[in-house]
Amino acid sequence: MRVKIYLLQALFVCLFIACESSTEPEIYDVHATIKTSETYEYHTGISGDEDGASIKTQAKNFEISDIVRNAGTKYEAVYRYKPKAGFVGTDYVELELKTGSDGASPPQNIKSVKISIEVTK
Repeated sequence: MRVKIYLLQALFVCLFIACESSTEPEIYDVHATIKTSETYEYHTGISGDEDGASIKTQAKNFEISDIVRNAGTKYEAVYRYKPKAGFVGTDYVELELKTGSDGASPPQNIKSVKISIEVTK
């Protein structure tokens, strides 16, 4: 009987470890096409107090490349990109999105969003 209890306890420990969230980032590739006069927006879906969004790799050919989180976005973190005047080509930005914090521990879910933006005339 004791062997069964130990085996059951070991099984619960294995299941608990297997169900823990990974801190390895999930990677998402996004491709967008805009005209030189347009502003591209990527809605992250992040709006919680403990959640965050940051630019990991900044674009190179921008007039605007930032993350806005205010009343205008209903406090959702929204990435905005507008190419610098005269730029035509491909630009690239990488965002890091963090969710799943309980307030006492760091975020458990990390996503890397790689955005390739084709700018046309």
